Amino acid sequence: MSAPPPPIQYGQVWVSRDEVMGPMNYLVVSSDAYNAAFGDRRVIAVEIDSRAIYEGAYREPIVDAGTAMLDRLVWVARSVLEEQVAKLHPDRHAAVAEQVRELIGN
Repeated sequence: MSAPPPPIQYGQVWVSRDEVMGPMNYLVVSSDAYNAAFGDRRVIAVEIDSRAIYEGAYREPIVDAGTAMLDRLVWVARSVLEEQVAKLHPDRHAAVAEQVRELIGN
């Protein structure tokens, strides 16, 4: 019997290695309340371009991960998230949450 996966939290970066284009990093943007309710099945995340660091509107550089593309919001199955590889700096949590809310509607 395998151990349950570790809990998912807002601001964590996870890698999915089984993607068509190769490994993909995702920044979890779903709230901890959502993650507690559904995190064993799915999370809300944004794609990360791990090849470069970009700055600008709706872009968030993350150390050791790349750039979170905040306009690329997706549901990701928990089963494909294999390993936590980085974290959004806690000082940036509120700003990123505000930008995501702005994109999807307050």
